[in-house]
Amino acid sequence: MERSHLNRRTLSLRAGIPYTTIDNWYKRGYEGLKLSTAGKLAEFFDTTTDYLLREDLTDPNYGKTAGFQVDFPEMKMLQKYRTLDVYGKRAVDTVLETEYDRMTHVAEREQKGWVTYINLYDLAVSAGTGEPLGDTYYTTRLEIPTEKVPENAHCCLRVNGDSMEPAYKDGDIVFVQRLENGSLREGEVGIFALNGEGYIKQLGHRQLLSFNPKYEPIPIGPFDRLECQGRVLAKL
Repeated sequence: MERSHLNRRTLSLRAGIPYTTIDNWYKRGYEGLKLSTAGKLAEFFDTTTDYLLREDLTDPNYGKTAGFQVDFPEMKMLQKYRTLDVYGKRAVDTVLETEYDRMTHVAEREQKGWVTYINLYDLAVSAGTGEPLGDTYYTTRLEIPTEKVPENAHCCLRVNGDSMEPAYKDGDIVFVQRLENGSLREGEVGIFALNGEGYIKQLGHRQLLSFNPKYEPIPIGPFDRLECQGRVLAKL
């Protein structure tokens, strides 16, 4: 209350807690405090009930989720991270920051008024038999009317080959949405790295599919390394 410059009356009105309840905390302590009341206080002060009820906690942000959830594999990674020494954590932090910047860098797309500036990477993804996926540095900054750019597009790539005709032809530029978890549903078209070779293909069941019937499906074996690098949203 002192930090927020509130008195008892104001807290009562804003947090929806009876004034007598707050006043009794000063007279009789917190014995008998209801969890529902603690929840109202935590919500009002944008903190957690853990912070309010545990004397050992000094960080008001401790345990805050704000819609953030951690699944079991992520918990296992956190457990492993906590066993590392300072050098191990420093190495992990470096890789994490690099990859986070790669996935979220706002420079890939920038909107000014009715114009959107978006990166066209120099890597041409194969719509044929595949070509190596190396370092991708953009060579062109496209200037496109915002209405023509899909909302979730992060960057653009150029199609090389005819295996995805008639939908995507050789030389077409496609809008790509980067995927945080790398997952794509069967039937969707994506940008794939299969054993180091780059493709634009439709994801099938344990295979990559071409739209052009003269190209056979590319099987995905148990020892193949497949990564989905993005979802194809549309073409320019």
